[in-house]
Amino acid sequence: MEEKMKILITGAAGEIGSVLVKGMKDRYAIRGLDRQLMPDLENTIIGDVADFDTMLEATQDMDAVIHLTGIDHEWEGVLQSNLIGTYNMFEASVRNGVRRVAYASRAGVLGPSYTKVRRTVDMMPCPVGHYTVSKVFGEAMGYSYSSQYDIGFVGVRIGNFRASRPKPEHPHHLGHGDAVRVFERAIIHPDVKYEIVFGVSDSNWPMYDLDHGRLVIGYYPRDWYEHEESI
Repeated sequence: MEEKMKILITGAAGEIGSVLVKGMKDRYAIRGLDRQLMPDLENTIIGDVADFDTMLEATQDMDAVIHLTGIDHEWEGVLQSNLIGTYNMFEASVRNGVRRVAYASRAGVLGPSYTKVRRTVDMMPCPVGHYTVSKVFGEAMGYSYSSQYDIGFVGVRIGNFRASRPKPEHPHHLGHGDAVRVFERAIIHPDVKYEIVFGVSDSNWPMYDLDHGRLVIGYYPRDWYEHEESI
C-alpha cells in the first residue's frame, strides 16, 4: 500500500482548518497544530506557532505544510502569530525537509484600488491594516525561501470564508468544497516553485482571474455563485 502524504495543518481547529481536516483526512496523514483541541484528528500538537521548538516538532517528518494560523486584530498578536510564527514555520520546514508550503494569504492584499476591475495575481499589493500587511510579508517570505531552498510555495489569496456558509453567495466567497480543492492542489501539484492563486469559488461575475489557478496548480473550482446580472 502506498504511504499517505504527510501534511501539517497549522490552525487546524479554526474555521478553514476544520473544513480541510474533514475533507482531507481520509486521503492524507494529517497532523494538526493549534492552541485549541482538534477532536477530528488523532495526531495533534497543542502549541503556538510563535514558539520555534513547537514548530520544529510539528514539521518533523512532514511532506507539506498548510499554514492557516493568523491573528487579525491587535498588533502584538499579529507580530507573534503572523510574523514570527510564519518565520518559524518556514525555518522549521526547511530544517526538517518539508517540500511544499501552502500559505493562507488573503484576496484583500490588493486593497481597495482594484474594486472595479478583474483582479489578477500580477497586480501590485496595496495592503491596508497590520493583518493584511502580514499576509504580504508571508508571500514575500515564501518567495525568499523557495528561491533559496528546495521547497515549493503556493500563496492562496482567500476571499471570504465562513464555516456557516458551505456554498458561495458572492464572487468574493470561497465555498467549503473549493477550500479543500484549492489547498489540496496547492500541496500536490507537481513542479511548483512559487505561485500565487486566488482562493475563491467560481461565478458568472468575473471578479477574480481563476484561469491562473487552473494553469499553475490545477485548481478547478466547482462551487458556483450565479449573479443575476453578470458583469
